[in-house]
Amino acid sequence: MPAVDVASRVEPGTAAVLDRLTRWDLTSIETIRRSYAAAGAPPAPPDPRVQRCDEVISGPDGRPDVRVRWYRPAGRTGPLPCLVWLHGGGYIMGTLDENDGRLDRMVAELGCAVVSVDWRLAPEHPYPEGLDDAETVWRRVRDDPAAFGVDPARLAVGGASAGAGLAAALCLRLRQAGQPQPRLQLLIYPMLDDRELTPSIRASEDPGHWGLWHLAANRMCWHAYLGPLSGADDVPPTAAPARAADLAGLAPAFLGVGDVDAFLDENLDYTRRLSRAGVPTELHVYPGVIHGGFGAPPATPRTAQFLRDIYAALAAALAS
Repeated sequence: MPAVDVASRVEPGTAAVLDRLTRWDLTSIETIRRSYAAAGAPPAPPDPRVQRCDEVISGPDGRPDVRVRWYRPAGRTGPLPCLVWLHGGGYIMGTLDENDGRLDRMVAELGCAVVSVDWRLAPEHPYPEGLDDAETVWRRVRDDPAAFGVDPARLAVGGASAGAGLAAALCLRLRQAGQPQPRLQLLIYPMLDDRELTPSIRASEDPGHWGLWHLAANRMCWHAYLGPLSGADDVPPTAAPARAADLAGLAPAFLGVGDVDAFLDENLDYTRRLSRAGVPTELHVYPGVIHGGFGAPPATPRTAQFLRDIYAALAAALAS
């Protein structure tokens, strides 16, 4: 497929800074990780409106403990609505630190709590270990809300990229176990499908610029995450949610993605199937927006709109 025409497709404010990005080194998992780290913004200073606190949540049934970072409005007490947040990074990368600035602002503007999960990364910890960590935090917060100062009736789960894939997978696992669903699954350009079936993912074989997500990186990430399941016909939907045959009974969904994103088509298909299954679903496709950038300043009109829409969806879902 032809390369993405960056000059005509990418929002000008984004295109102007693409050349400043670190080139993806696709030699190995370690070189991809170094590229990712080099492209990251410096740590965000604390926001005085927000109280940050790192904790360890104990794992049930012999599972390992999970490190988390809480963000709460400073000076607020009483049960708060809460978002369980899962960072991105292709299932092989990402840290708690990278979304500090964005989550601080979310908490300050919406008055909610956020708990960000330091889930274990592949290939050292392949599926289902990262999902197990997400479920551990979800279950502890849901089952003992008073200990965390949250309102159990106003809980959402969300993430970006691979984190959004984990959020979708967690909803599938909860349904499988007969457990209540979150108020919302907030899916920010989710990484859902390992099969390389769609035109947009195949087009990323030559993404048109080194700063755009590349099919070779995507393939390496899925192989690392799925481990021995990689390439199998029976990969479970809780590993790759696009493989789910039935999406009925899942949490209401917000899905936002740019139209210059390798995951565009798998996201559109998943949204269509959620809606057909009777799941209340809100979809936004942003012209000129590329993959990534949730943690970056909303420097262009469309990325600012993306952030406003995320906040509006969360505010509605977490309202009393």
